[in-house]
Amino acid sequence: MRKNRGRSGDRRSQLDPKEKQALKLAEIREALAAAGYDTTAKQAGILGLGRSTAWMVLNRDKRAGPSAKVIKRILLSPQVPKKVRLKVEQYVEDKIRGRYGHSKQRTQWFGDQFHTGHRDLKPKH
Repeated sequence: MRKNRGRSGDRRSQLDPKEKQALKLAEIREALAAAGYDTTAKQAGILGLGRSTAWMVLNRDKRAGPSAKVIKRILLSPQVPKKVRLKVEQYVEDKIRGRYGHSKQRTQWFGDQFHTGHRDLKPKH
């Protein structure tokens, strides 16, 4: 019998899809805090969102997660730190791949919202 050696990949594979989504959103929140954006107001400003929207994205029940429109606003914000942007891009990729339990139709629609590829979204200067 193989023992789980505590690798995070093993632990994540055992999680419910919605728990995986909640963990990724928590990683985004933690990356913001590590960059010095430790309040909702600071996080909202850097993400290019209103305070209530930023709070909902980072703290609310994660059943659906942020909309494609909100994610695009974040990716277009010129002030988002690189580590935060990377976490958001990972979130988008994971959601498109269906890792958060959404239907194939829903993940296809979400991916279509980034038709040029989310990496092609450039911050406004």
